[in-house]
Amino acid sequence: MGETTVGLYAAKSAVLLAAQMRLSNASSRLLLYMALECWDDANNPLGQAPRRYFAGRESSAIGLGYLAPETASVKAHTAVKRAVHELIQAGAITRIRAGGNGLTAEYELQVDSTKPATSRNSRVLILPVPSYQGVNMWTPEGANF
Repeated sequence: MGETTVGLYAAKSAVLLAAQMRLSNASSRLLLYMALECWDDANNPLGQAPRRYFAGRESSAIGLGYLAPETASVKAHTAVKRAVHELIQAGAITRIRAGGNGLTAEYELQVDSTKPATSRNSRVLILPVPSYQGVNMWTPEGANF
C-alpha cells in the first residue's frame, strides 16, 4: 500500500489556484483549510473520494479564523456562506451535496492533489541561515556557515 496524505498536495495547489483566480482573502483561506482537511487520493484509510470536504459550518468558521464559541455565531456562519459562494462561483469547488437534516454539505475541490514525480537524482540544497544577533538558533551539527 502506498503513501497516504491528507491534503498536502491539494493545499499546495489551492494556494496557487486562489492566486490565479484572485480570490478574496477569506475565500483563499477557506479553500486552503478545505484542502488541508481532505484526502489527496483515494488510497486512504476511510476509502473516501479524494479532494472532498464535508465539515460543518463551525469547522469552516475555524478555517476563517473564528474561535469557539464564536464559530456558531451568525457572523461566522455568514462569513462561511459568503466564502463558499465565492468559491463555487469561481469554480474552485463544486457542491456535491447540500447540507440539512443532520448532514453536512459536501464539496469537491477543483485542485490537483497528485503527488509530483520525484527524480532519483534530486538533491537537497542547504542554504546558509542568516545570523540574527542576540537570537539563539539551532543549526545542524557540523554545519559550516
